[in-house]
Amino acid sequence: MKQTSKDQFWIDESGTQIPYNRTSTVERIKEKAATRIEKMATAANAALISLKATVNEEVEKITDAMTTENKTKIDSKGNFTWYNFDKTIKIETNINELIKFDEALLEAAKQILMQMIDINLTGDDFIKGIVADAFKTSKGNLDTKRILSLKRHTSRITNKAIKEDWQKAMELIDKAISRPDSKKYTRVYVKNSEGKYDNIELNFSSIKSS
Repeated sequence: MKQTSKDQFWIDESGTQIPYNRTSTVERIKEKAATRIEKMATAANAALISLKATVNEEVEKITDAMTTENKTKIDSKGNFTWYNFDKTIKIETNINELIKFDEALLEAAKQILMQMIDINLTGDDFIKGIVADAFKTSKGNLDTKRILSLKRHTSRITNKAIKEDWQKAMELIDKAISRPDSKKYTRVYVKNSEGKYDNIELNFSSIKSS
């Protein structure tokens, strides 16, 4: 609620009416500045929402046209980069798919792998190393990429003594994975005089003050 010098009373956070003449200069400046910033921020947010909708709509049009022209299905819901005719503008859309793990299933997979190492391995530093790295934590959190990287090594596990346990662990990791949400990011670039693409910052915290 915007409160101005024309109001006889201002309402504080508890709902109490405070006579305007009992408010301080600092309180009046803060009220005016906060109201102005909120109004501008709301307008900027609405503009970003509109921009996002426009980007999604245009990407859909482009992929539909490419599908028709090339007779090949183009997935508009994945990562996608495209340019204008003279390549002075680049539009880049990236999907960041969030991955979470069921901690109980992941712990079970870890136990199988650690037991497998203790019992069956006597000097295979390759396997010991990738398993140890995969379950390292940073600030108490597991690294998703490291966990998933274990699956890429399955074809390299040829030792019959550990292959079955390895596959069991990988199946548990698959079951532990959930993808509750995904986020789409769009970046717009303009080619500068040196032929390099400059990103048009749409992230408030990344914009440099003039």
